[in-house]
Amino acid sequence: MLGLAAMSVLATLSAPLSAGMPDAGLRYVRNPVAAGTDLRLIDTRPEADCIASSASGAVCLPPEAFFGPHRRLASFRDIAWVLGTAGLRGDESVLVLGNDPVRRDAVAALLYLAGQSEVSVLYGRLDRLLDVGLFEKGVGRGRGILRDPIHAGHWLEDRILLRNELAEALADGDIVRLLDGRTADEYWGAQIRARRGGHLPGAELAPAARLRAAFARGEAAIHGEQPLVAYAHDPLTGLAYLTLLRAGFGLDARLYLGGWREWADDGQLPADAVSYPEPRAQPAVPLAPRSAGHQRVPTPALLTLAALAAAGGFGYRLGKRTS
Repeated sequence: MLGLAAMSVLATLSAPLSAGMPDAGLRYVRNPVAAGTDLRLIDTRPEADCIASSASGAVCLPPEAFFGPHRRLASFRDIAWVLGTAGLRGDESVLVLGNDPVRRDAVAALLYLAGQSEVSVLYGRLDRLLDVGLFEKGVGRGRGILRDPIHAGHWLEDRILLRNELAEALADGDIVRLLDGRTADEYWGAQIRARRGGHLPGAELAPAARLRAAFARGEAAIHGEQPLVAYAHDPLTGLAYLTLLRAGFGLDARLYLGGWREWADDGQLPADAVSYPEPRAQPAVPLAPRSAGHQRVPTPALLTLAALAAAGGFGYRLGKRTS
């Protein structure tokens, strides 16, 4: 599936450095040849862009295939169904392509966690790699309606933490290291995108954007060999963060899938640097302007008060007459 024209530029490409040993099943590559020869290409760009032009033979598999409204992640069963409609059994070696690193890495993490045999992520923008002839140009292939074949990968459930599992682990002191991949403003509660701001108790700030920049420079931005738990704002950004940590820095990271958004929704769960959004001021209701020659139409309440007043005056006058 790799184009012959790519051979002229392969000499200028090299795999980026890693701070540790990357996960054998999830890794970054600059040179697609390093990922193997019998590859299934996965294009994570928006489906319309993929279908219009992509690497020849690539399957269009954008993150939107796995998420519902408000980035709600589908169930494991539904994710396996989607992978089947993309023609994946689970035993293939795949090369994940894209322009946006978050979209690309999120899909790569889902493939990895779903038990795909080997997941390589091409580090670089697909449109630029197509322009230099690294791939033979063609059109992307959309997913089928039915799953064919059935994806038979075994989920790596030990790499995923759910909210109640993380809460119990924190209460028991079982979490050695906790990394927050959001921005500094979100971490300290200055920017709030959930019901409250702040971060999980004891979490270290390690923004994904800063780590990506360091990785691009070949710097080992994170040290430490102990297992850690990572999280970001929501499942999409968390999955991308997991790929960055495991494939880029070789860290033994597990993912709290729900992210800060899910944790913050439960006000009973502990947090550090807690902040809350300012209450929104209720807008004043303007009075209808009066125009010359026109009187304001009385409301039903005013009409009722006028009727009561009139009735009271009539009773008073009637009493005077009969007294």
